[in-house]
Parts: sequence; structure tokens; C-alpha cells
Amino acid sequence: MRIRAPAAIIAAAALVLSAAGCAGPSRGPAASSRGATASSHGPSDPSRRPAASSRPPSAVARLCGPPDAPGRLITMRATGGVRLAAIETGAGDRGVVLIPESGPAGKCGWWEFAAYLAARGYRVLLFDHRCTGQSACGPGAAGTGLMSDIRAAVARLHQDGAARVALVGASQGGSEALIAGADPTLDVTGVVALSADELTVPLAGPPGPATALAAAPRLRRPALFAVAASDPYVSVRETRTLVARAGSRSKHLVVAGAGAGHGWDLVAPRQPGGAPARLTQTVLVFLSDVTS
Repeated sequence: MRIRAPAAIIAAAALVLSAAGCAGPSRGPAASSRGATASSHGPSDPSRRPAASSRPPSAVARLCGPPDAPGRLITMRATGGVRLAAIETGAGDRGVVLIPESGPAGKCGWWEFAAYLAARGYRVLLFDHRCTGQSACGPGAAGTGLMSDIRAAVARLHQDGAARVALVGASQGGSEALIAGADPTLDVTGVVALSADELTVPLAGPPGPATALAAAPRLRRPALFAVAASDPYVSVRETRTLVARAGSRSKHLVVAGAGAGHGWDLVAPRQPGGAPARLTQTVLVFLSDVTS
């Protein structure tokens, strides 16, 4: 099934071939011994004055690494009182929940992209699922609480001032985003699934569908799907099948180049502080459409 993208998405896809972003330099620790050196030259001689001392890295940068962008370490409570560790960054009424890949990176795997979105006017929340990273475990199997974790993240963004919230998930998180987005009671306006895999693995408990493939026909919200041509974990064919099954009237598929990577790699710089990936601009246009 060929998916036709609206003009805004097509234009963005063309722009990404030349789009580039810049990340600000990270700040080093302060050097308290410089004060006496500066005063010995006097305030009237700026050419001889040493560089001003800079603040130490933020708590988020110390935890996740660069960039040293503004962010807040917070705690959320999911169903049953399960404590979830999270980061919130940015401000405003446009919200994005970033759902992590499975694995040890957790919320920190999203940090650079979260800072990128925050700098462009989004209020962003990224979190560790229960029983991973810095989050606590609840009763029962961790997998049955994944939707509760996402629901808590969405509720927190609304509570903090986001009027419209979109979900962005990577890898298994992409499948989770599709399942959560298919729930008509969840207050979200769109879904981005980057390399959604584990398509037949149960990721949610009753009463809704348990897998991404089962949930796709119930999805009614705008959706953007992306996958790399040589993704080793999920094929373009499988992704096309997923898109075809999706019940959304507005749905778009982007097939990235063979070297684009998997999951959050699709929107990550190729090196720290470097230009964003080519797909990033397309994702930004989609997020602007569904959160404005």
C-alpha cells in the first residue's frame, strides 16, 4: 500500500537532505582560582582578562552526558504508586513524550534529541520504564505496566502545562507508542514510531490489544512511521505491513537510507554535538502539525 504524505511532509522530506543543526558547546567546571588573576590586570584591560569561569554541568548532563542543556530530574507515580525516574526539559504548551528503547540506556538514550526539541519550543518528558534504570518495580511482571508508565508521562506533561501531547517511541518503544496511541482514552494527538519492532510481543495487558500488530487497526490518530532500509531488527516489508494495518486516516512512512541506524539513531547526530540526522526535520514538521 503506498502512503501519500501531505505537502508539508513531502517538503520536509526534501529539506532534510540539506538540513543541519548545531549544538551549543558544553560547559566545563568552574575554576575558582581565576578571580585573583583577573583582578590583578584590572577591569579596564579586557584583552588580558582570562575567560570567565563557567558553571559545573547540570544534574541531567552529569547523569546522561552532553549536551549540557537545561533539564530537570523528576519523579512520577504510575498506577499502583510505582515510582518512575524521568527528565523534563523545555517549556510551553506543545508536549512530547519520548518512549525509550529496551536496554540499559533508558531515558538517557533520548537526552540529546530531547534537548534539541526543547530548544525548538517543546515541553519534553523522557523516562525509565518500571524495573529499569532508576525507576522502581511494581507488583507483577514489568511488561504489564508499560502502558501505565506512558499514561503517567502524558499526564505529567499535561499537568505541567502542555495542552497537546504527542508520543515518540523508538524500537520496542515505537511499538509501545502505537499501542498507547490506539487507546482512545489517552489524551495524545499523534504518534511517531521509529523502527517499531517486537511487533507480535505482548507489551500491554487487557482490556486493550497486547501487541503493536493487534493495536494498529484501532489507531485513529495521525501517525508517522520510519525505518532504515537495512535495519537488522525490523524490515521495511514488516513496517509497510504495520502501516497498512494502521487505522489512521493520516499516516506516513519514511524509509531512511541503509546507514541511518535503528530506533533513536534515526534522529540522533552521527557524532556528539554534530548535525541532526536527516529524518529529524520530517519529525519536527509532523510534531508541529499534531501539537499546534
